[in-house]
Amino acid sequence: MRVLKELPRLLMVVMVLAVFNLAACTTSTENDPPQTGDPATNNPPSETSPPQQTTTQSAPSTTQATPTVTHSRPATTFPTSAPPVTSITSTQTPGTTTTAPVTTTTQAEVTVTSPPTTTHDPYSHYRGYLLEGYPEDIWPLYESVGIESCSLSVHYPAYNNLYSGYSNSYSVVYKSIVDKADIVEHYLELLPFPQESSWYDAIGVIDGYTLSVRVDAGRSPADVYISVGLPDDSGMTYNPLMTGFPESQFPLYEVNETWAEIVVVNSNPPSGEQFSEIYFSHSGTASEALGFYRGLFAGAEGYKEVTVEEWQGEEVTLSGYMHGYNFQIVVGVWGNSEIIQIKLVQPL
Repeated sequence: MRVLKELPRLLMVVMVLAVFNLAACTTSTENDPPQTGDPATNNPPSETSPPQQTTTQSAPSTTQATPTVTHSRPATTFPTSAPPVTSITSTQTPGTTTTAPVTTTTQAEVTVTSPPTTTHDPYSHYRGYLLEGYPEDIWPLYESVGIESCSLSVHYPAYNNLYSGYSNSYSVVYKSIVDKADIVEHYLELLPFPQESSWYDAIGVIDGYTLSVRVDAGRSPADVYISVGLPDDSGMTYNPLMTGFPESQFPLYEVNETWAEIVVVNSNPPSGEQFSEIYFSHSGTASEALGFYRGLFAGAEGYKEVTVEEWQGEEVTLSGYMHGYNFQIVVGVWGNSEIIQIKLVQPL
């Protein structure tokens, strides 16, 4: 009975001794790491068995202690602070470095080539010109930069109520770049006997030609108006520039007398114009003449009629485009029902 009572104490003592021995062995192992067995012995490594439970038999005085099994495990060294830094040495095989040749950019000198000098005539839009027969040697243009217009008018005796013969003249409008005083002086020097005038800047006669000039300096260049009246013995009894008048396409209704024939060239846009006019009296009535021309031209492109009251009566103008001409036919010129005018216009 006494042995049974003391058995727990004995077990406690055994366990304390076992723990103490285990600690001692661990310390010894840490201080003296286990030796690697000789491979020649071919002894297998000892197996670690779990601790056996100690059984105490009821012997009279003999206590059998459980053999102590020592677990041999390699010593593990723990770092005291941070984990070891693994230094990875990367050995980079030096490659062949090819250095690209330095490109030298040479900035070419910029040569600025000015566009070719264009000679622009600011007066090139003046398309007028001197008509054939103009006596330039008698009454020349002075420092002209452009001709606005030129005309040749032949007035028949029927037109000249106060003059029984023909009255023929050239009229010119041109542009001059010099001062008005210089222009006037030039023409005055040409006249052997200048005449006084409140309208003209210079007027006179040279070899039977009646000459005049008037300068309008209100614009620049100045507008110069000159006229040349042909001598009475010129022998001109019709307008020589009217020979191409298309009378078959624009007939003269019941002609009685020709009053005037006029040819003009001018600089009207876009390219200048040339027109011819004929004035004549007729033996019919105004209403008959209107009926005749309406029948011929009422179907013309852009046809229209305009009626105005003139000092002598009614004037009716028919206009349009036909046969390659812009036309105007006036019945009752100046209100005189006996007079008809036909005007044909073409671009230059």
